[in-house]
Amino acid sequence: MKAANVMSRLTTVSLLSLLLFGGSVGTGFSAVIDTTVHELEEVVVTATNQMKVVDTPASISIITAEELEQMGANNIIEALRKIPGVNDTSAKDSAITIRGNRSAMAGGPVILIDGIPQKVGDYQYDEFSFIPVSQIERIEVLRSAGIAYGPGAARGVINIISKKGDADGAFGFDGGVSYGSWNTHNEYAGISGGKNSWDYYLNATNYHTDGYEDEETDRNSALFRVGYTIPDGTRIGLKGNFMKRDSDFAYGFVKKGWHLENYRDKSHFPKSETDPTLWWHTEKEQEESTLALEISQRTESHFYDASLSWTGYDEDYGDLHYLKVSPKKIYQDDKNQDTYAFTASGGCHLDLGSVGYTPTVGVNFEQMKFDQTRVYANDAGKNTDMYDFDIDQKQMGLFWDNDFRFAERWGVKAGGRVDRVDVAFEDRVPTRVDEATTMFSWIIAPSYHFSDKGSVYLSAARNYWYPTPRYYAWAAEKGGDINRPEDLKPEESITYEAGYKHMFSKMLTINLTTYYAFYNDKFSTVYAPGETTSKGQKNVGDAEARGIEVELDGRLNRFFGYRFSGAIQDIEWTSGQMSVYLHPSDKKSLQALDGYQIYDIPELSYVVGLDFYPMAGLKLSADVNYTGSKYVDYLNRIEYESKTTLDLYLSYTRNNWRYWVSGKNVFDEEIERVSNSTGNLTGPDGEYDNAYYVQDGAYVEAGVSYRF
Repeated sequence: MKAANVMSRLTTVSLLSLLLFGGSVGTGFSAVIDTTVHELEEVVVTATNQMKVVDTPASISIITAEELEQMGANNIIEALRKIPGVNDTSAKDSAITIRGNRSAMAGGPVILIDGIPQKVGDYQYDEFSFIPVSQIERIEVLRSAGIAYGPGAARGVINIISKKGDADGAFGFDGGVSYGSWNTHNEYAGISGGKNSWDYYLNATNYHTDGYEDEETDRNSALFRVGYTIPDGTRIGLKGNFMKRDSDFAYGFVKKGWHLENYRDKSHFPKSETDPTLWWHTEKEQEESTLALEISQRTESHFYDASLSWTGYDEDYGDLHYLKVSPKKIYQDDKNQDTYAFTASGGCHLDLGSVGYTPTVGVNFEQMKFDQTRVYANDAGKNTDMYDFDIDQKQMGLFWDNDFRFAERWGVKAGGRVDRVDVAFEDRVPTRVDEATTMFSWIIAPSYHFSDKGSVYLSAARNYWYPTPRYYAWAAEKGGDINRPEDLKPEESITYEAGYKHMFSKMLTINLTTYYAFYNDKFSTVYAPGETTSKGQKNVGDAEARGIEVELDGRLNRFFGYRFSGAIQDIEWTSGQMSVYLHPSDKKSLQALDGYQIYDIPELSYVVGLDFYPMAGLKLSADVNYTGSKYVDYLNRIEYESKTTLDLYLSYTRNNWRYWVSGKNVFDEEIERVSNSTGNLTGPDGEYDNAYYVQDGAYVEAGVSYRF
């Protein structure tokens, strides 16, 4: 189905929903509708100054702790993939893509925990599995380009806000246990409260799973937050957390069709139907610690926030997949990282008669020091000079944002940002790279607020994504003249967006966004002509993206509620070249990418959710998750079929206790991440030589929690 036709249909669905449900809005059900605060009424902090979501001229979704609990999420990926425009692109590591803007082997959106950037390792992966759900107060997902968070915001922003105590609150306790498929169990306990202007929160968790493919994972985590509020309303806080995670996982993208039929859920499997030699698993031991000093104040006239943080990360990575095949190739990487970050922003609210003006100024500084050493356990004499390296990356940013409000109805947001990134890379060859880049971002967004529960806006913005340290390492190791480290430059995105937000009542809320974006200097894997070994990641061309994102939800009466979120995405290359395999010869050739869809991104995806409340304290939810077909390769010759899964959740709450049973992918739909971007065949006139990384199958869990 062409994107334009699908967009038209989704728009029609949105308008019909508006007519059907909007026409029934009235006062007759007001006494029985749930009175909890709706998402559009929530105050969003992922902005230059706090305001209600309905008033923010940007595409923002919020996932609350209650929603995480009610969907039975074991990790935040399970929640994020239900947001329109967000696609789960996980393989052996957790990863998401927002609006199709992600490159291979690299981090996606900016990930923040309480405003502190999380850039883990040389790949700067999105380590979502680090974060226990029980410690999360809310997640804010910004799909629009913003200026508050610097390089990387071109791919979206995910701000994870952890729980904290209340200075005026009584002592509280929250704990729970659950057990599910694959020997998965999760235990957590937390206490919170406050007294005499002090607030505190402590939480500890333990998680284990044997995994769908016998991919065993253990995670232990502890978090504390303590704060003191002085009489003028200023809060000074200290936050610390520690996480340890050990995991064994099947080597990704090795399984072929025969393996899927016979070894689908195994981490160890033969090389082929005729070769019994086993591929082995890989192992990863990770530790992450963060210590942060926080200060904030908000009054009717002014506001400010600041944080000073240190994050330490240690990883032992054992690549053992060759253990039985070719033992001399197995190796161990020792990775160490220290990140120091400072952020500060503040502004004031000015009343200039019929004009309200809120200027905000912010600065940030971030320094990341990373080093890696490699050891080949069975080949002590192997030269590791190109794998032993140090990286020092500094990022400094300054932004100035301006919010104007005219006659209480019209608004304009306009702002700019300047960032400088310095990267110093050196291996033992020696190869050395010293690069400095300055980037200028901006945004302008007029809006009209037709009521206190509805608004429309237009926006135009420019932002960037800066290449990860691993890109520089690859270019230095193997790029040669085709991909030199000094030639890498940041991706640029220019996004035009229109949005409509309206909370008619508790029975109907709509959040509709359309966008058109240009992605310039987009990264992808590059190859030398006729060669099969990559030369790393390089800026290869430009792309265009257009889409529609819809969120509808409401509580029709005390017995029934509904949710719908969906997205249409049409994302294609407009320029660039790639070395791919021709068919049927299976010979490599450099081909133009113009007009081809970006692979691994479905045109259509949606979630339809129904909530039933048959009696007090009892809730039954059902989510139908649809992901449309998508291309696997650059030239759109290999298509992965659409997938539909069903999630069920049943909970009962009585007094301080909650009991639940959840089922995810209950019909055990077989889902894989498929890799064959260059479209290679098994041989001339052969079949597609796809490789697969198997995703989770059917999962059932039961649990109980207690809080007071």
